[in-house]
Amino acid sequence: MADIARLAGVDISTVSRALARSPRVTEETRARIEEIVRETGYVVNKTAVTLRDGRANQVLVINPDISASFYPEVVKGIVEALAKRGINVLLGATMRKAKREAELGKQLLSGVVDGIITITGNIPETILNTPDFERKVVAIARPVPHEGIPWVTIDNYRAATEVMEHLYAMGHRRIVHIAGQSRSETFRERSAAYVDFMRDKGLSELADVRETEYFDADAGIETMKSILDTGKRPTAVFCASDDLAIGAMAAARQAQLSIPGDVSFFGFDDLKVAGLMYPPLSTVSVPRFEMGRRGADLIFSRIYKGGATPLKVVLDHHLVLRESVSRIG
Repeated sequence: MADIARLAGVDISTVSRALARSPRVTEETRARIEEIVRETGYVVNKTAVTLRDGRANQVLVINPDISASFYPEVVKGIVEALAKRGINVLLGATMRKAKREAELGKQLLSGVVDGIITITGNIPETILNTPDFERKVVAIARPVPHEGIPWVTIDNYRAATEVMEHLYAMGHRRIVHIAGQSRSETFRERSAAYVDFMRDKGLSELADVRETEYFDADAGIETMKSILDTGKRPTAVFCASDDLAIGAMAAARQAQLSIPGDVSFFGFDDLKVAGLMYPPLSTVSVPRFEMGRRGADLIFSRIYKGGATPLKVVLDHHLVLRESVSRIG
């Protein structure tokens, strides 16, 4: 910085203010300094800036599995929103292990990051005793079991009910629900909507919820095989994620069943691959990018602006009707 000041004919404090975009520096002086910076390849020492203002200007995003199809668009929304504000994003995958999540949480304690956006539905146990930790955490998609932590979501119960209303209107009565983990509030809401709908229509005896530990294609294949092994083939299968539906459809084809002629399928999430399936998969469109963006807005406001934020942000969803569901009866 001293060299830049010498070349520009100003003092070091003027260089510092120019690089920080201070209004106290004239446009002419700033332009001269920036030109010298470009010519010399000078890079601002981010560590020094952090030590000065006490912030890392970094946020950690914790997700269960980086390979899962749901998360990339969410992370993209987070990165895009925070990058515009000069905040870096670190990504940590827990691989669904509490120990790994606890280790990631230590980055908040050490000051490596200023806050955490979690997509796991959990809080790292290592930060639970940190004063005012709630102000430094935001949840996306899955709520966390702690008061005071904002949550960005959709109305999962309403969305699942709309799926069931559509399948019912298409003549389906023998509908099976391939669910996710019951410990996840997101999947519990979807399952509850299915069970309530079947009860309200007098179809409780036909209700069949198949809970899965994971919500990927492999789980969809295995669960659909177990459904077909009972010999009581459903006319429609409502899956709690598109990945589950893609696997279930593969199992149906392996059993020489036609889709949607023999069995109809409905997914959830509207992954890009859903529209590329044959036949294209009907699904619930979840605004994953917007979820990430809104989560980033919340954590930026709470940490860097000190502002009040809502504790629950519910985004809109909509059904995407494609050729995987047929009318019967």
